[in-house]
This record gives sequence, C-alpha cells and structure tokens, in this order.
Amino acid sequence: MRLPELDFAYDEPDVGYSKIRLHFNENLFLPEEYYREVAPSVETWELRHYTDPSNKRLATKIEARHGLPQGTVVVTAGADEGLRLAMQLAAHTGRGLAIVEPTYGMARVIARQVGLRPVVHTYREDLGLDVDALARSGVGAVYVCSPNNPTAHLVKEVEELAARLDGLLILDAAYAEYAGYWAPRLYEYGNVAEVRTFSKAWGLAGLRVGYVAAHRKIAEALRVLSPPHPISSYSAKAVENALEKGEPYVRRAVEETAKAREWVVPKINAEKYSGPTNFVTLKVPNAEAAASELDKMGFVVRTLGGKPLCPSCLRFTLAPLPVMEKFLNALKAASKNIKVAV
Repeated sequence: MRLPELDFAYDEPDVGYSKIRLHFNENLFLPEEYYREVAPSVETWELRHYTDPSNKRLATKIEARHGLPQGTVVVTAGADEGLRLAMQLAAHTGRGLAIVEPTYGMARVIARQVGLRPVVHTYREDLGLDVDALARSGVGAVYVCSPNNPTAHLVKEVEELAARLDGLLILDAAYAEYAGYWAPRLYEYGNVAEVRTFSKAWGLAGLRVGYVAAHRKIAEALRVLSPPHPISSYSAKAVENALEKGEPYVRRAVEETAKAREWVVPKINAEKYSGPTNFVTLKVPNAEAAASELDKMGFVVRTLGGKPLCPSCLRFTLAPLPVMEKFLNALKAASKNIKVAV
C-alpha cells in the first residue's frame, strides 16, 4: 500500500511540567479554589454508559447561559475539533477555503487534513482585513481568528465580512472572553460558525471541550459530521459546574491578565503585538535562539517563524506578576547572550 505524502503535521512540543509553560496560552491566573469548585464526582453508571448523543445536555446549558436559540450549539472535543467540523463542511461545498495570515498554525494543518489546500490572504501592515478581496475570491469558506493569534488584535471587519461573504465564515473566537465577548454573537448572520473553547479563559485545557455556535441549519450540518459522543461524562460535568459556579473566578482572572499585560508590555523594547488576549508576541531576530536560551533558564515560549508580518517571532503567555518579573529578567539575559535588543 502506497501512503500519501503527509507533510503538514502541527509542531507540538512535549515539554512536560517541570518548567514554566508560557507557550500554550493556558490561563495561569485561576486559583486552586476554582478547580475544586468545578471538579465533578462521576457516578458508576456515568462511567459504564455512553453520554447523551451529541452531549445535548451540555449544549442546552451553554445555549441557556448565553441566551442562544435552541439547537445553535454543537459541543466538540476542543476548539480544534470545531474547526475540523467547519472545514469538513467547507470541503463538501467544493469551493475551497481561504485563511487570513498570520494566524493560528493549526488552522492550515486541519484544512490540509480534511483535503483542502487553503488560499492564503494576509492582513495589511496596519492589521486591517481586505474584505473586498475576500468577498471577490469565490471561495466557499474563510477562516478568521479574532482576537487573532499571534497578532492579538480584534478583527474589526468581521461583521462586514459576514454580511458580504457568499460562503461560510469560520470565526475562531478562542480568546473572545479576553476581549469582553462572553457570548457568541454572530450566529444570526446565518453563514457564521463561531468556534469557542473552554481551554483559554475558562482554564480547562485538560478537559478538551469546545463548541460551535451557528445558525440552526449550519449547526445541524455540523452535527452530521460530528461523532455522536464527542466528550466524556467527566468533561461535560466539569464544564457544567464551571458555567454554574465558575464565571466569577474566570472574570477575575481575565481582569488580572489585563493588568499583567499593562505592566509587562511597556517594559519590553522590542517591536511587539499585544491586545485583548493572554499572550504577547515579540518580533525579534533569531527567535529560535532566544527561545533556546529561555528554555535553559526554565521558561518555555513559542516561536513563530516564517509567517507573514511575523518572520521571526516569539510568543509568551501572560502570567501573574511574580512569574513575569522572573521571565523579563530571563528575557533580558537571553537577549544579551544572543546579542539581540529586547
């Protein structure tokens, strides 16, 4: 059997837990008390039996929490699975997909995995989006991340694009809570699949729970493409607990993240991208060498070379100030070692 060439794997470093993890944009501000509140006990029967099909109970709770119409939420195994379902739907249209770069690297990987060869559009130097070009492109779907990773900016043209696009808008809203958007808001356009996650602001990355909010007709199509039991009973109950009891903790953590960002950003001289997210991206020469130096000092960061507007970038997750103080000292030491101003 001859296998196809698969050259689009996502670079996922396995760094363990002994170093300070500033590469995955996990929420580092939530207290242990939050996790004790949301961690569920699971009954024997819940381990023995499958969950309800499509995790409808959790989907209904998410809809009620955000005031969404019934049937508009599709629960997924993390946001990546939500992106996969939306891109599979795009693949079935036969009209292709456009991805606006620089953005989340997994978007292009998932597109290739479902058989799409995405057309790349880029943000302008001012991070504006060329809505005219996308609307005229003729593709069946467009992927946009807002707030965007790694540039951390809100894509202000999203609604205009939704109104003008003759196709599906796949809106990756993984960091929406950091921008104050707690509830999905664009499903009414009828052509938007808004992908959300409980891995970022909600701090539940280990549970692998996400969802897509979309008009019923799109949600129904996504459910057709989804496996019938996307997440475990434990994950579903933990997210239900978070929705019922955890939001005050999450909102407080989002506020503390913003304060940390306001403290950190002025202290870094390098050109940077920062905005309503829980990370900062630095534009530095030889980002790989800087990351290697930081790793030696116990800090794991993300390198993002080769992207439009980000040819050599280093991204780090915001953390409580005691951690940030140590990180900034390490960053200065790393820059001296490789003779780069940061």
